Amino acid sequence: MSRVRISVGKLRGLQQISGETGRFTMIAMDQRGSLQKMLHPENPKAATYAEMEAVKLGVTEGLARHASGYLLDPEYGAAPAINRFVLPGSTGLLVALETSGYEKRGNWRLTTLLGDWNVEKVKRLGASAAKLLVFFNPDAPREIVDHQVGVVRTVADECRRLDLTFVCEPMSYPVDESEEDFARHKADTIIRTAEILSPLGLDVLKAEFPGDPKVTPDPEELRKNCERLTRATKVPWVVLSAGADFDVFHKLVDLACRGGASGFLAGRAIWKDAFKEKSLEKQLAYIRTQGVRNFQALADLAHAHAIPWWDFYGGKEKLRDRFEGWYAKY
Repeated sequence: MSRVRISVGKLRGLQQISGETGRFTMIAMDQRGSLQKMLHPENPKAATYAEMEAVKLGVTEGLARHASGYLLDPEYGAAPAINRFVLPGSTGLLVALETSGYEKRGNWRLTTLLGDWNVEKVKRLGASAAKLLVFFNPDAPREIVDHQVGVVRTVADECRRLDLTFVCEPMSYPVDESEEDFARHKADTIIRTAEILSPLGLDVLKAEFPGDPKVTPDPEELRKNCERLTRATKVPWVVLSAGADFDVFHKLVDLACRGGASGFLAGRAIWKDAFKEKSLEKQLAYIRTQGVRNFQALADLAHAHAIPWWDFYGGKEKLRDRFEGWYAKY
């Protein structure tokens, strides 16, 4: 395997969000629309700024110190978490770039970047990485695919210019077919998406699990799907939870890490059951107890079975470069 060149800024970001082991044990708390629905199922818009901020601060205070990286949104989470000292300096910070939800073009979905927010501001904030969620169906019409690829390229170019780590999160979705039919070929869709997007300048692929246990009950087949994804992607990947129940996601993390993933970046699977409680006090009590246990169980799997992200490139030796006088051109 030839030498891999990762710029010093991106390398530092990868180090910050993976810790000393090179395995990503990251928590997502950048949810906006889905969190509003949890807080007020009957009327999500009833969630106030103060309520959203308080939840994000409480969950972050309970969980962030355990994670290698922590993902927040700019609207309710990132600045307050820093300002209130609930996000430890030892935990890598990832900040989202996209708006919550998506723009519809017929039955297709387009990602929209959050207005008045950009990669440069993420860098200025002192974050370790920028994160972009991009809805992607490789079978969409060419103009839809081109638009989504263009959004990824734009963010990748800015992250490259500013030397900031870029985590990209493609989300698949069905069109003109049932969820059950889509589930049968979901693994192929996710793998094809990785083939298209991962060469565009990503540093970490935040991937859906390549398969559906309800349609493919054989764990060995699911693990092989993960190996296919590992071969298809050009960058290390982590598995996302997509709101799965914890017991289901625990099994998927095990399979993903045994199949070549470098860890996980998960949110709701870890903490969503807290919001079965009605009061903030009880919600946060859950976070500090069962939420921490949920995270630790996933982290234990990652540390036992995930490959360090640098091993994806053949080990640290493959990343070493010469730096005499580098600062003059940096």
